[in-house]
Amino acid sequence: MTLERFCIKFLARPETNIEEVAFIEIFHEWIRLQKLQGTLIDVADYRHVPNGPGIMLITHEVNYAMDHGNGQFGLYAQRKLGEANTHKERILELAKTTAAFGALLESDNRVAGKLSLEGGQFLYMANDRLNAPNTEEAFAALKPELEAAAAELYPGQSVSVTRLENDPRDRLTAVIQAQNSVNLATLAQAA
Repeated sequence: MTLERFCIKFLARPETNIEEVAFIEIFHEWIRLQKLQGTLIDVADYRHVPNGPGIMLITHEVNYAMDHGNGQFGLYAQRKLGEANTHKERILELAKTTAAFGALLESDNRVAGKLSLEGGQFLYMANDRLNAPNTEEAFAALKPELEAAAAELYPGQSVSVTRLENDPRDRLTAVIQAQNSVNLATLAQAA
């Protein structure tokens, strides 16, 4: 499968307890100081949208959001551009970039100790319903690439890749779960 448009989401650990307004100041500072690679564009506040994207950092390459989709708070990243050639490489590129983003955010003194993201599990959402409809057949075609990417992200661990049973009208979503918990900083450095 050759998907260009997809998203991943690292969920917040249960101990996370944070006032999300802090992300606005942090993301504006990151733009001003060019804390991330790529072209940083703007910050958007969608906290008023139920189960929505929350606070977003928009870049030319990736949209990042402290998202509440499906009632689960976490770091969501939507791939727009990248350099990887294969789908497996694109998955790895977005997972590592998002993990680095999350590790940087967790270490910021304004949220340190209040925000904790789980790196040992993430959601993969196909953002291309034409090429990856929410069917068992599309999941079967996508699964080998997800498994190959997961093997590189979580070396030495057994990893499960399962299809999220959701409404057929929703995006095809897979859950990638490593055997053990992983810090985002460690994941950002994987293979």
